Amino acid sequence: MRKEIALIIGGRISQKEKFNLDEISVYEEVKMKDAVKLAIELEDQGEIKVIISTVGTASIIGNYVKTPIITANNTYFDILQTVKFFEEATGVVDENIALILHEAGTILPNKIQSFVRNNLSVFYYHNEEHISRIVSDLGKKNYKWFIGGPTTHNYVRALGLKCHLLYLGTETLQNAIDKARAMLEFARKEREQRQSLQTVLNLFPDGILATDQEGIITVSNPRAMEILDLTEREILGKKIDDITHDPSWKNVYQKGEKQVDEFREHKHAKIFTTRQPITDNGTIIGAVGTFQEAAKIEQLEHKYRKLQTLGLAAKYRFSNILGESSIMKKTIEKARAYAKVNATVLIEGETGTGKELFAQSIHNYSDRKNGPFVAINCAALPENLLESELMGYEEGAFTGAKKGGKPGLFELAHKGTVFLDEINQIPLQLQARILRIIQEKQVMRLGGERVIPVDVRIIAATNEDLEQLVGEKRFRDDLYYRLNVMNLVLPPLRERSEDIPLLVIHLFKLFSEIYGPATSFTDTSINMLINYSWPGNVRELENLIERYIVINRQQFVSELSFVKEYVFRKQDSRLFTSKEEKDCISVKINTLEKMEQQLIQQVLSKVKGNKIQASMILGLSRTTLWKRLKEKENNL
Repeated sequence: MRKEIALIIGGRISQKEKFNLDEISVYEEVKMKDAVKLAIELEDQGEIKVIISTVGTASIIGNYVKTPIITANNTYFDILQTVKFFEEATGVVDENIALILHEAGTILPNKIQSFVRNNLSVFYYHNEEHISRIVSDLGKKNYKWFIGGPTTHNYVRALGLKCHLLYLGTETLQNAIDKARAMLEFARKEREQRQSLQTVLNLFPDGILATDQEGIITVSNPRAMEILDLTEREILGKKIDDITHDPSWKNVYQKGEKQVDEFREHKHAKIFTTRQPITDNGTIIGAVGTFQEAAKIEQLEHKYRKLQTLGLAAKYRFSNILGESSIMKKTIEKARAYAKVNATVLIEGETGTGKELFAQSIHNYSDRKNGPFVAINCAALPENLLESELMGYEEGAFTGAKKGGKPGLFELAHKGTVFLDEINQIPLQLQARILRIIQEKQVMRLGGERVIPVDVRIIAATNEDLEQLVGEKRFRDDLYYRLNVMNLVLPPLRERSEDIPLLVIHLFKLFSEIYGPATSFTDTSINMLINYSWPGNVRELENLIERYIVINRQQFVSELSFVKEYVFRKQDSRLFTSKEEKDCISVKINTLEKMEQQLIQQVLSKVKGNKIQASMILGLSRTTLWKRLKEKENNL
């Protein structure tokens, strides 16, 4: 067992059997001059953590070593017991007895005088030479009996006088040993806490420095040394004002000022630092500060923006979708049901109807909500670049390929969702590869030789009739049927015009927070908006409200004249006379087949050529509508 306690005494331990000395190195009958040498040797060896010694020896050792010393102070009971043993052993009565004690003691003889049969006098010494002088002087004064420690005993015996060794009681020694053990346990816990704290600080990505109330650095982690370009020896124990060349630290550790995200420069580094005082019951006892390199913050921001651009996070939920109309409620209800299964979803709708809003909401309502949401607009990239973005590539796959290669969006979406917006724009050759990914649930990078398993859910969106594109051989039928498992048709704004007042209120609030308040739309203006056809749907309404608020903030503009100008400029004024007139169409009397063709064309004109919407109004399937249009072309 490793022994971390040393017991250094001038006498001997009586009744050793009463003590557990397994973890204690015992040194008995050690003279004062030898005790100092022994203590220094033990400290140099590094094994001993605590020293136990009697008061005289302890006071001298303490001048030469840094190791904590527990003093075994003689109690009144120890001295009384020693005197009683002396009297019983010698039979001496009514003699003058000299009690030799170290000056650190506080024993007063009158407190025990009434319990003994001799006259006690106490003489205090401060070093070994002093003991010699005291004994010599008392011997000349006819003192024949002495009580003291081993050093006193030796000097008395040398003069031919009699000395009785001072007794160190069992309880006194046990108390000293218990204190030493408690000190070791406290030191162990403190060491463990300090090590735990240092481990945390070492792992912390920011630099950390802590000081005492004088601004002396007491704690530093490796990151702080790296940022400040200094070694541990150059930091610890130094004044933080001098190390950082920043006098404002005094305001923290002296005045208790808190400094948040302050910009500083140190050598060639640009740093953001936050500092605050360390207090104990309202008293400032130090300061702590964190350091971040501006370049690192910039890198993290760039990475975050890149992830956001790639669409790796879905921020919208069904609660963000505004609509009280029955058709919108039914659409949201259907989308919620789709979210709870893992099948592919095809979202159809005109531009501006909120296809990505629904796609993100489905993802966030699904079991994949904690996985990535990867979105890409298939119409935004050329064919070769789109393929590399979707599939990824290996290093050297083509000229300009990134070193180390790059994972594709299907890989990035593992355990999440891929949203393919405007999938109708994907070239036929690439459609075949996407079909294979859906079927096999694995992807191969460009220039790669291994397949990578992917677990993704696909949500696709289109603003064209994919069934018609299939008929025109512009879209693969097998891919169409793979995508069109769960079909969601988003209603255009003109088909849910009762939602327009709600949307206007929401958009006014949104853009007023950005640009400032503006004059609200009157009921007359809102009615004009309700009767407008909104070819750009909600996105067009957003643009209108934002433009109005900006103009209204800059100059006084009548909201009614603003709306009238917009509406009449966008569409023939006859469409705004009444809701009923807008919903009416007329055909010339002719054969049933001819009138049917007129009817289809009128409806298509009303819905701006949207065949999906036209088929819903006419109550025809898109396949039937497409056949009727083909028949007309063949008859021309």
